[in-house]
Amino acid sequence: MHAAPARAGRGGARVTARVLLVEDEPTARELLASGLARAGYEVDGACDGIEALERLTAAHEFVVTDIVMPRLDGIALLEELARRGHAARRIVITSFADKERVVQALNHGADYLIEKPFTAERLCGVLEHLGARRAAEQPPITQYFRRRLAELPLTARERELVELVLRGDSNKQIAQRLGIGEQSVKNMLSRAYATLGVQSRGELFHRVFPI
Repeated sequence: MHAAPARAGRGGARVTARVLLVEDEPTARELLASGLARAGYEVDGACDGIEALERLTAAHEFVVTDIVMPRLDGIALLEELARRGHAARRIVITSFADKERVVQALNHGADYLIEKPFTAERLCGVLEHLGARRAAEQPPITQYFRRRLAELPLTARERELVELVLRGDSNKQIAQRLGIGEQSVKNMLSRAYATLGVQSRGELFHRVFPI
């Protein structure tokens, strides 16, 4: 699958970025590719990590990948991109309920996590956001986490807690790291959620990484 050359994107802006879209579900892949193409992106599709590596070129500025796929999954694909030193921004399709895979994705170089279900328009917003960050030479994701956390109306202890939550630690693990009880973690997390106006880890992620 190969979309038409870049043209006017959202808001009339001309988009020239090339995207490698890795999704094993054909219908979802086609819908997302069509939406990206309408926004002006040039899209190459792949059904899994093996095909993605076969199609990957230096021209790809973004790699959008699911995690659970046959043959070679998204985490292994991230590892190979890192091994090759490829400069593409990595957007990982995931579920924030799957904390283990969220942590793996972040540890293997994901630039952004996008939670299912989502629309092509939402994905376009993420690509535009990451493109703007690159143009402005923003810091990598760990530094960006901390800079964003520093801007939020939280205490230093709450920021430390939120960073551990976003890394995927359980309440028990957080309690051990901070040297406090699990109930104290729950109470502090409830206060942080209330302050930020969120109710879940997924909402918390998007509060820290606004689009």
